[in-house]
Amino acid sequence: MKKNILVLIAFLISAVTYSQVGINTENPQGIFHIDGQKDNPNIGVPATAQQLNDFVVTPTGNVGVGSISPSEKLEVKGNISLSSNGSASSSIKFYENNNNGNNKIIVKSPETFSTDRTITLPSNPPVNGYVLTTDGLGNTSWGAVNPSSSTLASIALKGSGPTVSVTNGNVAGSSVNQRFFQSFDTVVTDPNSAFNLSTGTYTAPQAGNYLITAYIVPNSSPTRNTSADFFYPINLEVRKNAPSGNPNGGITIMDSSIIRWATKSQSVLRFSIPVSGMVSLSAGDTLNLVVYLNGINAAASDTSGTSFPANITYAVVADFKALFSVTAL
Repeated sequence: MKKNILVLIAFLISAVTYSQVGINTENPQGIFHIDGQKDNPNIGVPATAQQLNDFVVTPTGNVGVGSISPSEKLEVKGNISLSSNGSASSSIKFYENNNNGNNKIIVKSPETFSTDRTITLPSNPPVNGYVLTTDGLGNTSWGAVNPSSSTLASIALKGSGPTVSVTNGNVAGSSVNQRFFQSFDTVVTDPNSAFNLSTGTYTAPQAGNYLITAYIVPNSSPTRNTSADFFYPINLEVRKNAPSGNPNGGITIMDSSIIRWATKSQSVLRFSIPVSGMVSLSAGDTLNLVVYLNGINAAASDTSGTSFPANITYAVVADFKALFSVTAL
């Protein structure tokens, strides 16, 4: 009799040791399983929708809420609400690796606020040099917004300048009305990859204020330089949202105009045209540097007046023939 009792006790201990406990289910999927809605099948694995009201503890110590196969210490399929019951604002603590110490990062709600707040994590991937920004609804994204103490400039330079032909430039009595995009061949710094060298286009990575500094150094004098009374006007424009290949498109948001006077018997003479200022841009706005020539050449019999060159060339002795710098503020 004693021997039978000992065998029964051993069997019960073994059964308890290796058993699974199920509440509202006869088919537990872990060492402890609660089926909140009592809707799991008696055989097989519960469907995904059936698992949403389940609570499971696995043999490895992982806890699943709404999941019967948690891969982490705590896996929740659904929303989580944290409250401190009025003693202090709720928070989550993230500890460093125990081998490094017990320091932690605390994410904490403010003590008071007037209404609910939502922070939505960004969907776009981070880029080197970007910071996390947010709109008025709490939607975050990685963008190139730069603090005023550490603005980032995108600078393109022209180290060698091609000759640009001026239509009717040296034809007496003719009208000249021509724009052309200033091209660039070197990027000094462009942390956000905003410059397109092939088109000379800068694309604003985000909405905000921008400081623009630009210049060109041409060396073209009026075609008629028999006296200092001949001249031609030349404009340097910053144009916004000009379509590709169309320097007349978009709008002029900044410009600088210079009257290029002739120097007697000097067919080529260097001069510079600068332009600078601050503008407000939207994300995706494009900027181009555009050279603009407009006027009517003097008649052949005139001894003074407008005389455009046949070509616009760039200064040979200048280190850089053109510069376009855009700084996000």
